[in-house]
Amino acid sequence: MANASIGPTGHFSSRFSARLQQSARVLKNEGARRFLELSALSLIEPVRSLRLRVAVAADARGVLLKIRNGKHGRGLFIDCGSNIGQGYEFFSKYYRKEHFDYIMIEPNKNCIPYLEALRDRSGANIDIIAKAASVRDGFARLFGPPSDRAEPIYEGRSIVPEHNNSLYQTDNTAADIVETFSLSQLILDKSQFYDVVILKMDVEGAEYELLLDMIESRAHRKLYAAYIEFHSIYMKDKDRNIRRKMEYDLKKDIGKDDILLREWI
Repeated sequence: MANASIGPTGHFSSRFSARLQQSARVLKNEGARRFLELSALSLIEPVRSLRLRVAVAADARGVLLKIRNGKHGRGLFIDCGSNIGQGYEFFSKYYRKEHFDYIMIEPNKNCIPYLEALRDRSGANIDIIAKAASVRDGFARLFGPPSDRAEPIYEGRSIVPEHNNSLYQTDNTAADIVETFSLSQLILDKSQFYDVVILKMDVEGAEYELLLDMIESRAHRKLYAAYIEFHSIYMKDKDRNIRRKMEYDLKKDIGKDDILLREWI
């Protein structure tokens, strides 16, 4: 689970530990095959994180030329699903504040004080949006785990009730009502003022609808790179199979437009 002092290394080690615990729960609920699948994913995560660091460093070096030759001289990094800022702690080492402004998007009100404190101490130009990214402006329910696992800054809250249904049943009675906004429209609006836009998305299962909407609105074409965590692996069989097919199609459609897409973990 999230920790207020967590850094880039701590982020991955914390996620590694949490996912091993989740895999053990799956052994009980879904059997050995799913347990082995999730355990294998957890065990190779340190290797995946190392590869991601190397790739992100190369991506960031490549984008500097576009900024230096652009008319605005700045890039924008949109951190969608910020929690308490673990993604910023990682990516800001590569997409540095000297060249990038940041937008942090987080609907969990308990996380906002952590993000405000991070903004104050970082010295970076950071805007915080305390809403849930969606395909429209409005309101939605923000679901979380059962009460015996819930924490104020729990990472796995989502506007999609089935986002972690392989691991637990969401506690509908404890869902908060949060304001939503159009992520596609935000990208279209902000891209007018920056030479490049980078998107990191960790929204616990909402990424499928968001990416489909971005493709339909062509907002994805405003991105230089997208780092997306897909959550089908944490869904039950029927939901998992549907989302995996969507992942394949989304990656193919985004790749057609030469948008750099990498899987965030």
